[in-house]
Formats: sequence, C-alpha cells, structure tokens
Amino acid sequence: MAGQAIATVEAYLDVLGARDMEHILSHFSADAAWTIPGDPALTPWAGSRTGPEGIRQSLASFFAAVEPLAFELGPLVEADGRVLAPGRYSSRFHPSGKVLNSEVIMRFTVTDGLITDYRVFEDSLGITRAHLGEQTTGMERHR
Repeated sequence: MAGQAIATVEAYLDVLGARDMEHILSHFSADAAWTIPGDPALTPWAGSRTGPEGIRQSLASFFAAVEPLAFELGPLVEADGRVLAPGRYSSRFHPSGKVLNSEVIMRFTVTDGLITDYRVFEDSLGITRAHLGEQTTGMERHR
C-alpha cells in the first residue's frame, strides 16, 4: 500500500498542471474535502468545499485568477495514507498583475486510490494581497 498514495498525488499534480478539470476531478472521492486557507470573499477559490462540484468551483476561480509562472515540487512524504507535498511557486495574479513567490505544503489523504482530503498550507495573506493588488512584503516580488 505504501507508494500508492504518492502515485495518486503525483497523477493528480500532473493533470493539475495541465488544468484538465475532468481528469483533475477523477482523482477525488465523491465526498472529498477541499480546504484552501483564506477568505473566499477576497480570493474566490479559498475556503472549504466538499465533493466534485465544490472542487470544480474552487478550481475554476483559481484558473481564472492565477497564472502559474514556476512550480518546484520537493520530495513527497507518505505515512498512513497521508502525503505531504512541499513546494515553491511563482504566480501572477489577475487582474492585479502582481507576482507572488512563495512556499507551499499540500497535504493529501488518499483512500483506495482516491484523494479524500486536500489541504493547502501557504501564505494566504500574501496571496490575497497579490490578487487584490495591495502592497506586499516578505518573499513576494512586485511587477
């Protein structure tokens, strides 16, 4: 069983990069929990959602507002069906045009080859500021 969860996460990340919605959703269970930190009133893809339609709404908002510039995935770590995926990314946010460079950790719970829980740990304040075009600090870069 060890390794199956990592294979599921790697397959999900591959289709996420291609922004192929139907293939993305095929990696989630029907009642999967999806949690991205932040205020959905400020960053529409943030918040907690459940199931394919909730995930679809979050991703559609994300795809409309975020242009990925670079993503570097670190080594995946698996224990008891949970996978931690650390990474670094650079994204341009629309309509502000601001660029954010940041680190992220994604946590997946995988059961029977499907993702049942997805949580992101990242700089939600930096993301909100970049999305809204506000002054930023820290690891962020302005353009």
